[in-house]
Amino acid sequence: MPRTARSLAFFSFVLGGVLSFCLSPLWAKEKPVPEYPLSGKVLASSAKGTHSYQIATDSRIYLMMCMRVSGFHWGMAECKVNDKPIAVGDTIQFRVDGDKAFMPDLKGEEELRVLTTEFKVIPELAPAAAGESGKDAGSERAQVIGTGVHIRGQKMVAWSTDPSSVKRPSYNGGSAGSMAPVMAIPVTGGAPVMMMPTMPSSGAFVMGVPATGGAPVMGVRMGGPAMGGGGPPPWVHILRVRAGESLYVLECPGKACEVDKKQIELGDTVLMRAEKKWAFVSSEGNSGGKEAKFRILNETEDEPASDTQ
Repeated sequence: MPRTARSLAFFSFVLGGVLSFCLSPLWAKEKPVPEYPLSGKVLASSAKGTHSYQIATDSRIYLMMCMRVSGFHWGMAECKVNDKPIAVGDTIQFRVDGDKAFMPDLKGEEELRVLTTEFKVIPELAPAAAGESGKDAGSERAQVIGTGVHIRGQKMVAWSTDPSSVKRPSYNGGSAGSMAPVMAIPVTGGAPVMMMPTMPSSGAFVMGVPATGGAPVMGVRMGGPAMGGGGPPPWVHILRVRAGESLYVLECPGKACEVDKKQIELGDTVLMRAEKKWAFVSSEGNSGGKEAKFRILNETEDEPASDTQ
């Protein structure tokens, strides 16, 4: 074989080996199929403001919000699984990743925001270890019985195991039928707009957070942007904590509720002391650790008999 032909054959052999080595992982490794380890039943559905769903698994209750809501759209968006709207009584499979939940769908995945996560039955607080009562430091042991997120500025949170949440006035700040104009910041960003809260029928609706605080409201835009401007209000993390005879709702300042650089999870036991509008939280068993400062949004008396519903 001529030298040139041998060189060409050798080069082709080497090139083929390199390509085979580089591409073989792509051929051998297929895209992993997402797993959906959680199964829950839809207990309730609400289209007031946005479509939200209360979903119960064996041990927890989730409140999820449909993520299809855009700044301006016709009617109300709702989440579907395999082209079927999520309805009360449905049993669905899902997975949770941080503050998002994903459900399998023929077109990929349906994405929802997890607003709150709670125990289905609130457990008893485990006995304290020796020397960990926290009383000497002015703190008391507290148990995290709910976690979630909300838009900064909201004053109320509807916890599933809180019977008083259904007795509160409308989130719009008046009666359930209040139709007073509201100055609100669109959740998708931009300057505040004047809007008329209304139930969906037709027209271009906008969802916004009232400039004076409160939960998001849905309404019809009445005019141009208000003076001032600004970006969208941020989503922040919240905790529902049982301490002594009281239940607290706490708002965390950062991206997550942390103490000693460790994220606070559902079921954790911490040490807490309340001073006016602030709660100072530290890790149990680490009395010398740094305290985290959280805003107290709400304080109510514990109702043990109702918490088991």
